Amino acid sequence: MRMRAVNRRCAIGVGLVAGLMTLVTAAALAAVARAQPVQTGIPLPAAQVAYLTSCGGCHGIEGRSAPGSVPTLRGLTGSFLCTRQGRNFIIRLPDVALTQLSDRSLTEVMNFVVFDLGAPVAGGAKAAPYTVAEVARLRQHPLTDTGLTAYRNQVVAGLASRCRVPPALRVYAAPVTASR
Repeated sequence: MRMRAVNRRCAIGVGLVAGLMTLVTAAALAAVARAQPVQTGIPLPAAQVAYLTSCGGCHGIEGRSAPGSVPTLRGLTGSFLCTRQGRNFIIRLPDVALTQLSDRSLTEVMNFVVFDLGAPVAGGAKAAPYTVAEVARLRQHPLTDTGLTAYRNQVVAGLASRCRVPPALRVYAAPVTASR
């Protein structure tokens, strides 16, 4: 009988020590987690984050919009760099020119949009990235006329006459099915 009491006390003692060690370990792990946040992947560039928060809600996180709602950017937007008129057009669009982003941030976002999402057209001259000064100058003259679609069609016709552009560019808000 006495031996069972000793074994029971030992078992209780071992259980208490194990429980205490579990609590200490959990507390230590929590402290490490607070001190060193877990990296879940490669951080996104600032321009891509700004695109996602300012543009991605309508144009899609990968530049693919819902068909017929807003223009798809993926594989198309770079075509606008084929002519000076096209290059200026996309910066002067109301939602671009009037955004709350700084000139520098907008420049970075638009370079991301046209070079990473938009895939500049083959056969055209090598397009230079936008500069902060260029974006600052262009956004002072936003396209606020009600004839924006007609003007876009004119710009796209000019692009098509000088460069090989994707057929989907000719249709406002046309979906693009080819993946990049």
